Amino acid sequence: MKFLIAVGSKEYSKNTLHLGVQIAKAFDAHISIVYVGPKERKLFEGEVDLVRDNLEKWDIFHPGIDVLKWAHGELLKLGYFENAKKNDFNPRHILEENGRFRMVLPSSNGDAELILREGEIVQELRKELSNTPRDLVIIGGSQGKRRMAHDIIQFLPTSVFVVKNMNLKRHYKLLVLTDDSEGTKKALLFAALIAENQKYPIRTLTVSKTKRFGSGYMGAAEYAKAYLKKKNLTVEQFFLSGDPVTHFVQFASDNHIIVMGASTANPFKKFFMGSKPISTLKKSRSPILVVR
Repeated sequence: MKFLIAVGSKEYSKNTLHLGVQIAKAFDAHISIVYVGPKERKLFEGEVDLVRDNLEKWDIFHPGIDVLKWAHGELLKLGYFENAKKNDFNPRHILEENGRFRMVLPSSNGDAELILREGEIVQELRKELSNTPRDLVIIGGSQGKRRMAHDIIQFLPTSVFVVKNMNLKRHYKLLVLTDDSEGTKKALLFAALIAENQKYPIRTLTVSKTKRFGSGYMGAAEYAKAYLKKKNLTVEQFFLSGDPVTHFVQFASDNHIIVMGASTANPFKKFFMGSKPISTLKKSRSPILVVR
């Protein structure tokens, strides 16, 4: 599998990066770390080669280089590289290609990439995914300004984990939202792998708008129970009636990681009417993984 971890700053991206690496290890996934910043005119005017030999000048030349250098240091601290000497941060290893800058570093988990892009974040992430498809994008909750929550879920063609208000010292439970959609099965797959590796307890929540739970919803809950039991994972199951998003948010509070399938509604309808994942992401205080 291939994961893309988006970082924005050293101050706010540490939890995003650390959790992303943990999850990547759980899935034995190849990781790419991307910084998307505002356009720096000089970066694409042929002046890059003049400063490749001087890392200090690179740091001054573009703030994204400094952030990627920091991310590289965090990967070293986390033991992501077997041989630190072979994975030094060297500007000579930065290649310009396809409207981006990329450094490839060999690791024990497969080559890692440090990527610098410039422009509007959702548009640039879409370009990155178009260039190299990924199974999961991991992004910090602080990116959720100016309709970002809506746009991330709406326009990125892959699973998205928004590390919203994440505290790595907190003991989280995984909350898998189950219904009769195909997304439930995919959400369970992700949740089970994370639970096995990170030792998170699992809960499932099924919400019906009425007091009646149809065969589809009950069947999904039973499937979840059987699937997790097969994985030797214990699960607590909960059933509530009322507005789904309200219950999702209230039940999750700030001590669960929400795992749910992506909406399969018509994109035109989702743009104007929204969807359960978009509404949950906007209102929740919890990290949320939306699985496609």
